Amino acid sequence: MSLSNSFPTAERMPEEQNEPSSTDEDEESLFLPQAKEVFAQRRKPVVIPRFPENFPDEEINSDEEDVDDSLTDEEDELSNEETSEIAKATTDSSEEEQEDEEEIQNQGESIEQLAAGREEKEDDDIIVAICNAAKPQEKTKPPDLRTSLNCMVTDISFHPNEELIAMSDIEGEITCYKYGNEENELLHTLNHHKKSCRALTFNHDGALLFSASKDKSVVITDTETMKVTQSFCKAHSSPIYSLLCMDANIWASGDDDGVVKVWDKRRSVQKPVAEFKEMDEFVSSMITDSGSRLLVCTSGEGTLTAFNTRRKKMEGQSEVYPSEMNCAGLIRQETKVIAGLGNGNMYIFDWKAFGYHSDAFGDHPSAINCMLPIMDNIVITGCDDGKIRAISLFPHRFLGVVGHHKFPIERLDISTCGHYIASTSHDGRVRFWNISYFENPDLKLMESTTKKSVRNKKRSLRKEKLGFQLPSSKRRNKGDFFAGFAEPEPEPEAGPAEEAENESESESDIESSSDSD
Repeated sequence: MSLSNSFPTAERMPEEQNEPSSTDEDEESLFLPQAKEVFAQRRKPVVIPRFPENFPDEEINSDEEDVDDSLTDEEDELSNEETSEIAKATTDSSEEEQEDEEEIQNQGESIEQLAAGREEKEDDDIIVAICNAAKPQEKTKPPDLRTSLNCMVTDISFHPNEELIAMSDIEGEITCYKYGNEENELLHTLNHHKKSCRALTFNHDGALLFSASKDKSVVITDTETMKVTQSFCKAHSSPIYSLLCMDANIWASGDDDGVVKVWDKRRSVQKPVAEFKEMDEFVSSMITDSGSRLLVCTSGEGTLTAFNTRRKKMEGQSEVYPSEMNCAGLIRQETKVIAGLGNGNMYIFDWKAFGYHSDAFGDHPSAINCMLPIMDNIVITGCDDGKIRAISLFPHRFLGVVGHHKFPIERLDISTCGHYIASTSHDGRVRFWNISYFENPDLKLMESTTKKSVRNKKRSLRKEKLGFQLPSSKRRNKGDFFAGFAEPEPEPEAGPAEEAENESESESDIESSSDSD
């Protein structure tokens, strides 16, 4: 038997596979009908809920239709009711969940909106504050002045009618500036004196400038031409310490030995009209009233002396005080004289009653070197501690610190407009201070921001008054940090009905307590 006959070739194999075999067809015809009968007997009816979405688009098989037809009408009704209740419950729960989600989203959006709005507002406030700080602030006072040699300034004087200030230094140089809030302009420089120029003042109309020096000379200069009109080479036998223009023609000078001389510029002979020697120490300052009849002088020996220039005699002299009198001023419509001493005390004398003081004020922590009355009851003082203070008189109290230097204050003067004062110190600078806020009646000065204990109330109030900074000072008070915080709202006052109820409640409480006793 050959191999070719026993195994079919490769070409015949696919043909034989494609042709259906008779044995397979016989098996299917015998097995399928029996299996269908068995499965039909074992199948149980299944309740299928009738939802619209469960209905198929195509036709249902005949077997499933037979099973559904076997369900009774009651089962259909029950199944319909159950399905409707389930559908309602599901729809209700879904709606509630949607509402809750919407509320949560709305709350979240509202909180986010509030937070965003607050952040935007804070950002806007910060941006506005930064922009305001970046803007150049409006200047409220002229810039500081310095001498050409950076030496000590000895005296200053404002022109009575123009925006002009003259300053002298320890080298004897005199400079005149035109001052303004933007800049100061140097107008003239004078070198009339060989030594330190100690005193400097304009006359009443500003046409003449008087200067006195340690070299014992007095020079009168025309302010328009800046030429010397009169010169007194040996006006005193000692160095001149103070100078005062009493009126258009009369002026006075005082030296280190306590000699006071009164001069008349109309005289052709350079001799004084009157001469007084009633003090043993230097003449620290001189003042006069509007009538120019009395010349009041303070001295280093601690006395206040008044001279009658017309009668050429001494009008009165005070007792000797324990410290030198450095300065004096007129207050209360020229009815009183106030003097500042080296021990920090201030004494008030009645006009034409210079024997003893009528009132005193002694709270300055250091010596009072200069004084400047700016109002009828407000005085500016310059002290050894470098602070310029404002004091209210009648009643006597400190208003605060106007300005400050690093070194003792030596001279003070007020401008013709009354809005600026100038101060000098050992640092070689002239500083300006804007004091126009004193004219504001609504300004609350020395308003306490903190509560004090009863024990240390007097001491703490005194310390606060001495260090309280006024608007002209560049420094700020400690209480200004809390100025922006809201104050607690005051409790509303009880009405008459509430007061009656409170009284009745208190009476009932008293009766109940007495009954219990």
